[in-house]
Amino acid sequence: MLTACVAVLTIGCAAPATPPLLRAAPTAYLLGIDQLISPDFTYDSTPHRLTAVSIAAAGGAADAQLVAAGFANGAAEDFFRDVPDLAVLNGPVQIGDTVEEFDSANGAASVYGADLGRLDAAPGSTAMSTGALGDAAHATTRTARANGTIVLEITVEWRVDNLLDILVVRGRDGGVRPDDALLLAHRQTVIEIGRSTSTPSGTASSTPISS
Repeated sequence: MLTACVAVLTIGCAAPATPPLLRAAPTAYLLGIDQLISPDFTYDSTPHRLTAVSIAAAGGAADAQLVAAGFANGAAEDFFRDVPDLAVLNGPVQIGDTVEEFDSANGAASVYGADLGRLDAAPGSTAMSTGALGDAAHATTRTARANGTIVLEITVEWRVDNLLDILVVRGRDGGVRPDDALLLAHRQTVIEIGRSTSTPSGTASSTPISS
C-alpha cells in the first residue's frame, strides 16, 4: 500500500508534460483556396518550400538569424483575383501566406520579436490590434498606389507554438478591411492546432498588383 501511495504522489508531483511541437509538413498548415473569404481567387504561386536563404532574400529575417533560432522548414503560397476594375472592388485582391517552422517555441518567439521592429519600421506602416490570436500576434497597415487606386496592405504576423505565420492581404483602400485578414489568420490557426487540411494543388496564375 505504501508503495502504491508513493507512486501516486510521484505522479501527482511530476512536471507537466511539454506540449508536442507542430511537425507536419509546412505546406499542410497553409490556407486552402476553398478557405478564402472572397470568390474568384486563383493561385499566383502554388504552395512551395522555403529555405532560410529564400526568406531572407524576400525581405524577411536574415538567414543567419533564422538558423540561430533553429529554423527547420518553411512554406509559402500566393493568391490573386483578376478583377476588371480595382477602383470599385470590395474584398482582398492579393493574399500571401507564409509559415516558418522552428525547432522550439522559443526559437519562433525570438524571430517573431525581431520581426515586429521591421514591420513597424516599414515606410507608412501603422500598427493595429489583432485581438486574441495564437500565442502572440501583431499587425500593421500601409498604403500604396496601383494604377491610380490607393491599395491597402494588411500584414499579420503571429506565433502558434513553434510556428511563425505571416499573412499579407491587399485590396482597395476602403474595400478591404483588417477583419478580412484576421479572419483568415484565425482559420489558419485552427488548421495548425489540430484540424488538418489537404495540401492545395491549384496551378492557375495571374499578374500581381505593382506597388
